[in-house]
Amino acid sequence: MARLQLYALIASGFVLGLLGIYSAGIMRGQDKVKRKLDEDRLNNLKTHKEVTDEINSLDDPYLVERATQWVRKDKRK
Repeated sequence: MARLQLYALIASGFVLGLLGIYSAGIMRGQDKVKRKLDEDRLNNLKTHKEVTDEINSLDDPYLVERATQWVRKDKRK
């Protein structure tokens, strides 16, 4: 009977070890996803800042001049 208990103890230790490794892998995957989302968020903020700075640095006539290439021409005239 003692031998059977020893085998059960070893088997349960093995299963608990596998569960620990599995949960550690899941946590590592979640951390990787969070880091990727944070990196994307930072890139978006940098792009937003660059665009805002570029718009603020343009004076009105130059902005209108550049915008005419993206805006449709008024055909009512």
